[in-house]
Amino acid sequence: MTTLKAFKYRLYPTAQQQILLNKTMGCVRVVWNHNVEVFNNFDKNLTEQEQPLSTTQLKKKFEWMNEVSAAALQQKEMDFKTFKKNYFSKTRKKKIGRPCFKNRDSHQSYRLPNQKFTLNDSSIRLEKIGKVKLIVDRIVPVDCKFMSVTVSKNVCGQFFASVLVEMEIIHKPKTGKTIGLDIGLKTFLTGSDGLTVENPTYFRESQAELKQAQRHLSHKKKGSLRRKKATLNVARIHNNIVNQRKTFIHQITAKLVNEYDFIAIEDLNVAGMVKNHRLAKSISDASFAEFYSTLSYKAAWYGKEVVKVDRWFASSKTCSCCGWKNENLTLSDRIFECLVCGLKKDRDVNASENILKEALRVSSAIRTPSECQSV
Repeated sequence: MTTLKAFKYRLYPTAQQQILLNKTMGCVRVVWNHNVEVFNNFDKNLTEQEQPLSTTQLKKKFEWMNEVSAAALQQKEMDFKTFKKNYFSKTRKKKIGRPCFKNRDSHQSYRLPNQKFTLNDSSIRLEKIGKVKLIVDRIVPVDCKFMSVTVSKNVCGQFFASVLVEMEIIHKPKTGKTIGLDIGLKTFLTGSDGLTVENPTYFRESQAELKQAQRHLSHKKKGSLRRKKATLNVARIHNNIVNQRKTFIHQITAKLVNEYDFIAIEDLNVAGMVKNHRLAKSISDASFAEFYSTLSYKAAWYGKEVVKVDRWFASSKTCSCCGWKNENLTLSDRIFECLVCGLKKDRDVNASENILKEALRVSSAIRTPSECQSV
């Protein structure tokens, strides 16, 4: 299976290279903001509309833009044209909002095509920047095709290079195992085969440290150097939480894809769940949406199947043995007791078994007879 895959590395530029990288990101930001300004100034009552300047015209207007890579500016110009195409698309299911201006406090990045960079064992050569040191923790396959590189800078001042390649991904060997997963806040995952994964709650563990840092920040005078240092300290705490959460999700999704061929999960309305002010913090800390997306693309890569069960399916209230429904079951009831067959089981385990059965039923229903015989 040929697909696009990104390899992200931490960059360690010199002081002079940091200046050049910041200049490049600033010039890319100028190109984007210029196009946004022209786009937002559109007036249908005017016969002659203002047209955005091309990158060549902008470089003539602002001579300091010649210091950075022209390819980076052209890529950003192409990005805005793609945005306009999606904005006016009539076939797009979900409409996108109007473009926003970018400032130096937002996420900074720029992209270069494959002709403008070269990746080595311990460095990457970027146009107009030179050879920048990086730490290679994952080896890019030799037979892959380089597509582009995105150089980014987070709020902590750390630089990264995300190298996009087109490569052949080999499917994982089949294990013949299936699993249904019930997702929750107390226990992050409960599997139909007894698998349990506790919720790490990284945000709540760092909440006391974050509270102290934010209180320290609030006492600093706006525009002062001490306020900048305090802001950076808060950003580092948030960044540490995000990195812990991503590591946890990658580890658990890799385990699931390696050990199971068929994975059944609930199709939760995460955006709607976050509106519950009592549970919003815990739901955001668990990061269900990121778990779903990561599991889905890894399963597609490695030839495994993920099936989502309808969110209105009563997995917790239904007996996994006989199908009887307990309409009076509440969140405080942690044990499911069936009044018909006498089943007594942990409610999360019972729910995961129901999710697996429903997913297998849905999956077999949408397959053709020939596909069912081949399985």
